[in-house]
Amino acid sequence: MPQCDNPFWRFSLAVYAAPGVADECLALQDAQGIDVNVLLFAVWLGSRRVVVTDEHLAVIESTVGRWRGQVVRPLRGVRRDVKARADAADHDIAALRKDVAALELRAEQIEQAMLYGLAAMFDDATVTAEAAIRRNVSLLLAGGTEPVRLIEAARMRASDPIIDRGEAGACV
Repeated sequence: MPQCDNPFWRFSLAVYAAPGVADECLALQDAQGIDVNVLLFAVWLGSRRVVVTDEHLAVIESTVGRWRGQVVRPLRGVRRDVKARADAADHDIAALRKDVAALELRAEQIEQAMLYGLAAMFDDATVTAEAAIRRNVSLLLAGGTEPVRLIEAARMRASDPIIDRGEAGACV
């Protein structure tokens, strides 16, 4: 059973909420098709001094690719379509958009739980957290523009004991 409330999820919430990080991540998603959850997973692993390899990326993709394609992206598409059609005065459409956004977030949390389930297969490296974060991001973006705010927020959260506190909880 996936564990939705886990250290990776808490890390993602904290990092994504940092100034400018959401905009950076969404720009990478829209311009390059980057899966933000996979990007956050690579950054989280890096914050734990884990260096991701091409082989790891293949396992990650085989784990979440179908979920992302059949659940997360369609929900995102519906949310965006509803937003584009929304009349500011139509409260029913606004309420529907809010409901779909909540479902999309829930689907992303489940994707992150799937990724968290892979964490045990990764080994720590002999590099610093910052070096691992940068290597992982570079591998994912294939030399693209480095998301500076994301890397800085992840570096700041790398040793945050609050994120790791508590047991992982099942998805409900």
